[in-house]
Amino acid sequence: MNEHYDTHAVIALIASIREQANLFLVRALSERGITDLLPAHGAVLNALFQRSPVQMNELAEAIGRKKNTVTGLIKTLEERGYCRREPDPQDARAQLVALTDKGETVRAEQAAISENLLKRVWEGVGEPERQSCVDVLRTILRNLRDAADAPQTRERL
Repeated sequence: MNEHYDTHAVIALIASIREQANLFLVRALSERGITDLLPAHGAVLNALFQRSPVQMNELAEAIGRKKNTVTGLIKTLEERGYCRREPDPQDARAQLVALTDKGETVRAEQAAISENLLKRVWEGVGEPERQSCVDVLRTILRNLRDAADAPQTRERL
């Protein structure tokens, strides 16, 4: 596949990368007999592997997603038995999210899948180029977040 992307198609390129990564993840999960998880669940589970239990708002911040998005992901993971919500004994208004035994069982699988994905992603790419790529992507993300946070203005033609 010899596709050409110019700088005007950077978002399309990023979207294509995400789509291919998601296909890789779904296939790898399926090969391991895990058919009830989606790529979007990976960030939540990874955060819970690092710290569990954790408040919902802290989880959202840790994975860089909005709280309502994380709430939906947690609801699905909870229904499938990977995590549970429980009252926060320190804050009656908050809920904690904790891994269940089933959630813990996918830790090693997720680590192996993530390692394989990263090997594939960076295949043939040297360390300086990897760092440059990540730096540029961080700048693009920051630019878009700044634009989203800025007051809306209409440019007149």
